Amino acid sequence: MQIIAPLLFLAISSHIKGGSATTVNSQTFATESFDFIVVGAGTAGTVLAVRLSEISSFRVGLIEAGNEHKDDPTLLIPHGYLADGAWGDPEYDWRFTTAPQKNLGGQALGMIRGKGLGGCSQINDMGVLLAGAVEYDTWGQLGNPGWSWAETLHYFQKLENNSVASAELQRITWATEDSRYRGHSGPIHTSFSKWYSAAVIPFYNAMQALGLKPRANVEEGINADWVGNPTLAIDQSSETRSYAGSSYYQPSAARSNLILLTGAQVTRVLFANTTDSEPHADLTAVGVEYVDLKTGNKYTAHASKEVVLSAGAVQSPQLLELSGIGNKTLLETLGITPLVDNPSVGENYQEHMHAQQVFEVPESMITWDVLSDPAVAAAQRLLYNETKTGLMTAGINAISYISAGKLTDTATLDAWRKASDAQFYATNPSAGARLQYEVGMQRLNASSAEPTMEVYAVAANAFPDVAKPNTSYIQLTAVPSHPFSRGSIHINSSNPLVQPVINLNTYGLDIDRKIMIAGSKLVRKIVATDEYKPFIVANVVPSQDEPTDDEWNEYLTQRTALPAHACCTVAMMPKDLDGVVDSKLVVYGTSNLRVVDASVFPFQLGTHIMATIYTIAEHAADIIKSDHGVNTTDPEAASSLSTEALAGFREQAAQLVAAAQGRVAAH
Repeated sequence: MQIIAPLLFLAISSHIKGGSATTVNSQTFATESFDFIVVGAGTAGTVLAVRLSEISSFRVGLIEAGNEHKDDPTLLIPHGYLADGAWGDPEYDWRFTTAPQKNLGGQALGMIRGKGLGGCSQINDMGVLLAGAVEYDTWGQLGNPGWSWAETLHYFQKLENNSVASAELQRITWATEDSRYRGHSGPIHTSFSKWYSAAVIPFYNAMQALGLKPRANVEEGINADWVGNPTLAIDQSSETRSYAGSSYYQPSAARSNLILLTGAQVTRVLFANTTDSEPHADLTAVGVEYVDLKTGNKYTAHASKEVVLSAGAVQSPQLLELSGIGNKTLLETLGITPLVDNPSVGENYQEHMHAQQVFEVPESMITWDVLSDPAVAAAQRLLYNETKTGLMTAGINAISYISAGKLTDTATLDAWRKASDAQFYATNPSAGARLQYEVGMQRLNASSAEPTMEVYAVAANAFPDVAKPNTSYIQLTAVPSHPFSRGSIHINSSNPLVQPVINLNTYGLDIDRKIMIAGSKLVRKIVATDEYKPFIVANVVPSQDEPTDDEWNEYLTQRTALPAHACCTVAMMPKDLDGVVDSKLVVYGTSNLRVVDASVFPFQLGTHIMATIYTIAEHAADIIKSDHGVNTTDPEAASSLSTEALAGFREQAAQLVAAAQGRVAAH
């Protein structure tokens, strides 16, 4: 039986004041007068609502389908989300399921999506990592002025409160970084997992033996060919998870102009200037319709200035379609009156797929697997409650990013590109899809500094079906950084409580499978190094010593996994390049409906996405404030980087996009 002591501590930022929550029920919320309504109190929505409510004259309503989860040890204890089974628990997880995937043997994959105040930031693996500088500047070069590395780094430093690792942790786990480019007074506390397994330590030296360098500085974000210990959203002073709910909302909850409603799900956006018979191109959002999930009663709330969707990459496109914004043919089929015909809504869905390999290591190497013993789990929980040490503080300790040039040779890259071009262009892709594809191809060359593959190590067995008692395991996972395949998320019912159809289109383009096989072979190369080989007792998944390509394909068909990095379904792009929102995140065809979450990414980033979601929310808050007459800081003028450095990143992005446009024209 697990021993759970109440946690009475919360991370309080120095510039966000504390207090008791201003929460109301569904009926009362409907009687309030709001300037802004934010739909979804996830990672982005919570940040946005809190930042908007800094302006005392703004009255902000925040609606969340899940619960508040204040002082919840399952969330606050760093390893609590895994130890307590938050993944798959309807209290914390939406438990979405994908459509059957033809390239995964017809499997429908479970999809982790955080439910409750803080969204995915309350139950994810806590990684706080930014992609490479050029990736963000590429967003701007694709027709999104005001989006670049300068803005991203500025808002990252605004949100972060970083603590330096101990000298011992730096020496043993490569937990090093340049503090000049970190934030030190923001709401989200970051540090490193203090607990580490001996099974992970060989990873650093093995990757260095393969040509990777120690962890890069934040100055340039995450470029390729480095290995180190990832920064996590852990408050070092209390050894608790720092997430949007605990670190943004709770310290701001007493504000009388910030009203939270939980346990209610928005069903559609309401517009003023429309009728059932006449579509309009300049819709004005005036509020939302929502349902109380306990009583089933429906209500309406109104906003005088703006409605903002922050429901995530699955539910933001769902809400747009339920509100009449999307593919006209689809909407009419479901009996929904089309108000804005935009077939790009719900398209462009991208994920970071995982291929996890498991190896047995000596039992003397303590791994997370020991927590499967209830007695050990109870003892570790007690140790945490008393000393804030032990396995309950554990998180990911080892991660690496690999360029295309280190993943495989130039001849193979050329062959992949040639075969993929034939397959891709035969589908008659849209203009936006063509440009995105060619941007991806610019990264997939031997000279690119952007990552093609992530490999990380976790001291645990990912697959219970092959786990043996009293056995220690290490898991190495290959994650292609920039998928080429594109899926979609669309409604198939006018009932807003029915989950949309989530079609990953996994390995829809063969090149993604080829890259994943190359990454999987790299994992075997890692464990075969002199640094790792002495500690590998047995191959577990896959079990073969040297799998053939057919065996690798079968392994991927059966074991490819879905993380929680959904993005890009309401892309911020010019409308003629398949965009759904403009560079101010306003939905095309409306004047005051915005989307602020991972769905607005133009394309998937080459790292974990939580930190970028935070920066988007911070950035969006300033955009909205500025549009309503509030003075805000110029990110580039406030940058800790030189003008020359910022110009250099921008020029690299411009050259990349120009080369991609040249290839599009050639086809």
